[in-house]
Amino acid sequence: MQIRNILLVVAVAILALSGCKSSTGEAPLAETIKYVKVETINDGVVQNSMTLNGKVKEKSLTSLSFRVGGPLKKLNVKPGDYVRGGQVIAEIDKRDYELQVATTKAQFEQVEGEYNRYKQLIEQNKIPENTFEKIKSGYLMAKTAYENAQNQLRDTELKAPFSGYIYEKFAENFQTVGAGMPIVSIIDNSHLEVVASVSESQLNKVKNDQESFVNVANAGITKMPVDLFSVGEKAKKDGLYEVKFSFENQNQMNVVPGMTAEVTVFCKAEANHLSVSQTAIFHEKTTTYVWIFNPSTSKVEKREVTISLDGTKGRVNLVSGVQNGEQVVTAGVHYLVEGQKVKPLENPSVTNIGGLL
Repeated sequence: MQIRNILLVVAVAILALSGCKSSTGEAPLAETIKYVKVETINDGVVQNSMTLNGKVKEKSLTSLSFRVGGPLKKLNVKPGDYVRGGQVIAEIDKRDYELQVATTKAQFEQVEGEYNRYKQLIEQNKIPENTFEKIKSGYLMAKTAYENAQNQLRDTELKAPFSGYIYEKFAENFQTVGAGMPIVSIIDNSHLEVVASVSESQLNKVKNDQESFVNVANAGITKMPVDLFSVGEKAKKDGLYEVKFSFENQNQMNVVPGMTAEVTVFCKAEANHLSVSQTAIFHEKTTTYVWIFNPSTSKVEKREVTISLDGTKGRVNLVSGVQNGEQVVTAGVHYLVEGQKVKPLENPSVTNIGGLL
């Protein structure tokens, strides 16, 4: 009898416990709600920015040579020397060229006197026209020879075509050099260039450059304005396009060719671009998404978007996928799932810094 009572108590307990479970046999779980930050999408037009890494280069590197040949008599510059435009860099022995000037000058003066006499006679109609034409032809040939000899004498001096620095020296004093043989190379440092490479997708944005600034860390240059100088119309072997930015090399600057530089390019966004925080963007494989928050259901929806060039101050311009006035999640985007319930965090007041109160 006592055993039957014990079994009855156990059976009642089992039935009581069974009544506490759901119809599926499992206890119901409370729905998890995450707290997230959200912002409202707006159509404020922001400026696009793009940062390019490049190298500082000289405006031009020119090899200088004589237009005449002969023994090199004076070469008083060395690599690193600064020369001014018009300064004599080197000289060829003038002896033979001075003799040529003297010879052609004597011949020209003789022919010139004869030409002047025949000119008076032709004006008086005392000689045939064809006789005067022969005298005139001889006069012009002698004049040309004399002027050419003078030019060659002047060409025995090699002058700097612009102010700059001697980069290399290819000849030595007393060496016989020929016309067109490089003597020195000179760098034009009056203006410098920053040369960078951009992808096909960046090309048109660079062409729409509104303003650009360069940073050269090793020269202490920060946010110095530069001008877009040229944009390559043909891709290089690596598939990138070469772009050049130029700036004036002021005396107090310590920048020299070969330094690493960083150029920030700004171009105006189109009016229909929408702006969101950069932290709202996340990627899955090759597709870009944002989480759209629906206030009426408190749930999030994954939305594919197309972005334009990254904007300034952590903003991104969206080309498609969202509408003005929608709310987007800006924090914790990697920990959400489709249709998940969330609760927006309230922005702390100005007197509650950090939301600690």
